[in-house]
Amino acid sequence: MQYQRLTLYVISELDEWRVFVQGPGLTIHGARQFSEGKAKEHARAIATSYLQDEKHEDLPDIETLEWQLVADGEWLTWRP
Repeated sequence: MQYQRLTLYVISELDEWRVFVQGPGLTIHGARQFSEGKAKEHARAIATSYLQDEKHEDLPDIETLEWQLVADGEWLTWRP
């Protein structure tokens, strides 16, 4: 899901959900969550906090984010 210049990822991993927020030169690893709803809330909170606190940007309401599924065959690869 895209928000401003950030991409928010919520990924199911067995019985937990992983959260990543990625932007130009930036990857934030969120805390693992135990439900999809909590993971999406956490991703939203990370993005809002980063853009307001670090970039000092005024933000539009993000209550209506449009989440998209990863297509079959797509993989996320994270490198340090």
